[in-house]
Amino acid sequence: MVFDLIRQSNGEPESIYWKKAASLLIFREPAEFCLGVAEGTPFGSGSGAGLQKDMLDGVRTAVGLGMYKIAHMETISLFQGGMGFDRISDSACNILKSFFIDYTQDVCRRHNVETERIRVENASWSSEFFRWESKIVELPTNTITYLRKGQARQKKIATLLTPERFLRELPVAEPNGFWSWSWANHGGELRNDFNFDVARNVARNVKARLARQHPDIVALYLQHLEEVEKKPYPIGEDPKALVKWYAQGAKLIRKGEDAVLPDSSDQFNDFVRSLVEVYRQAIEHTDSWLLLWNGAVPHAERVAQVLFRSMVIHYCRANGVEMSSEANAGRGPVDFKFSGWSGRALIEMKLVKSSKIWDGILAQLPEYQNAEGVEFGLYVAIAFTDDDYSDSVRNKLNEAARLASEYYNMNIEAVLIDGRRKDSASKLKNRELSDQLHRGSEEEESEDQ
Repeated sequence: MVFDLIRQSNGEPESIYWKKAASLLIFREPAEFCLGVAEGTPFGSGSGAGLQKDMLDGVRTAVGLGMYKIAHMETISLFQGGMGFDRISDSACNILKSFFIDYTQDVCRRHNVETERIRVENASWSSEFFRWESKIVELPTNTITYLRKGQARQKKIATLLTPERFLRELPVAEPNGFWSWSWANHGGELRNDFNFDVARNVARNVKARLARQHPDIVALYLQHLEEVEKKPYPIGEDPKALVKWYAQGAKLIRKGEDAVLPDSSDQFNDFVRSLVEVYRQAIEHTDSWLLLWNGAVPHAERVAQVLFRSMVIHYCRANGVEMSSEANAGRGPVDFKFSGWSGRALIEMKLVKSSKIWDGILAQLPEYQNAEGVEFGLYVAIAFTDDDYSDSVRNKLNEAARLASEYYNMNIEAVLIDGRRKDSASKLKNRELSDQLHRGSEEEESEDQ
């Protein structure tokens, strides 16, 4: 439909066909799916006017290249640089919402899941009026808690189920994948525009321009993708903590020590320190260290951050502390509101093995604090190896915090957390005490003789 309207508009933004196509590309965030990259809430940004223009430009380019229909919606993103995979997911979920409503209702009937009548935006498409329509439908519901202007609020929304086989980490066709494949398979054509050194750091908008200039390569890339097996994300294993991070954060609270609730602003820094201490205790002294590992391989930095964020969210909600900027806990500024007063801290979490571990505390954290007007910052480093968890690293982190605090006139502290794999308690041994015990027994036996 949108492709036909853009074709009839001849690419003229003032055409009634163009304006109709534009109205069809404004989508609300499909919160009913609870999918996306906004880990603090299902209410993301949806498809606003800025993204709408990017999508229209992408469709116009595709039509101009002779593509009047596409097998992958992601193809649009190849021709313009502003449409990320989260926006593609939002658009696809909105367009296909009526099918997922039918699927969810069928599952609920088969398994006797309770439903109720609830309003769903973009629930169907009107072929008569060429527009999306909202409907009242029977669906299971979900009461979610979210933040709006620093206030915790609740809202009941519909729930839409998605078959596991449809869930993948990234879209099938995307600019970076297209660029890598094109350079590997058609590098000769691209080298006329770029040398290799430049090609490694090409911006998204430049990749999009190259896609527009080489539609034949785009067609071959899409054909290649059709031949590649697309495996769904293993939800049960959840190797990248994309699904279970929120529940796992609650376990850290149960296993760690209690954080210190402040009575006044003078105790605020101690409160922030205690949150990190709860996290450290849970990782170092319980089996929660397993949450930082995928088998024998440590998780990426993001997993440590989202686990900490979830722990803080659960703790604050359980103790009546309002917390804004939930999505930043562990990688940016966080606002905490208590009875009659508020405090703000910046908590940055990095892996010791990161190439940016020292730049993070000496330059990036102070810059964030300065930009956000935050006086107190905590730099939390996670170690996965014996070399990383050592006195030399701990001393260097503390010295870096001291130097940065003095240089920027701020309060910066560092914490090193032992995220190494641990032996089970049944396998732990204390050789020093064991030697003393056996040596003492042998001496007693000698005296008896």
